[in-house]
Amino acid sequence: MTGPGLGDDATIAAEAVRHVATLMAAAAITAPKSGGQLFLAGKPNPLETVILTNPATRAELAGWMRARGKERREQIWFRDADVAQAVQGIVFIGLAPHWYPPNYDCGACGYATCAEFLNATNSLRKQSAELEFAGPTCNLRDIDLGIAVGSAAKTAAIHSIDCRCQTRVAVAARKLGVITADVAVALSLSVTHKAVGFDRRMPDVDLDALDLPGTATLPIAQNTPVRLDQTRHRQQPRHPGTARNNSTEPPAAG
Repeated sequence: MTGPGLGDDATIAAEAVRHVATLMAAAAITAPKSGGQLFLAGKPNPLETVILTNPATRAELAGWMRARGKERREQIWFRDADVAQAVQGIVFIGLAPHWYPPNYDCGACGYATCAEFLNATNSLRKQSAELEFAGPTCNLRDIDLGIAVGSAAKTAAIHSIDCRCQTRVAVAARKLGVITADVAVALSLSVTHKAVGFDRRMPDVDLDALDLPGTATLPIAQNTPVRLDQTRHRQQPRHPGTARNNSTEPPAAG
């Protein structure tokens, strides 16, 4: 039961999600990040944080995800599309296009210096437009992203807002221009008697019967049997000549 002037449960939930989403964004912004001296020197925050509550935009993201599930032949995209429409808000946290390494020259990327890594991988990032995310990215910046996501999720938990971290809806947001990040995580938020993002059954989707547009995104499904109860499907390599054998057949004896 709601008290005087508080409104119904839906209003309370919507207001709570909007308020806590702002606190989560603040937690992501203040989360520890590599290269603090660069910030003091005037470098911008390498992370992008976006709050989305508009139902129409979330429905648009869900539509893109279903189209992506069709071309990847994976039921899990349809499940996550349903979640995107069922929750009351989403916080996106990602590496902004202007991200930069912390100049630690740590070698975790396989290169001796940050400058060497940027020079060697710049062309790959420029060719990433057709992929779900852009890369390669700095390993320490990916760690920074994880710390920021964890700080935001912690904030949701403190305020009793159900939260689930997802990547597929972040892909949709990137492709539809809701976010600009090269790689991102979506934190789906809801206030219901049962957490929306957990224990959801995989939908029974007849992929061959669907007439959905392509997304101009790679990879797409191989013409092979499904695996893992239709949740996952083997995907075509971007450069078939250089890909290792992804056959589902066991190696020959001897």
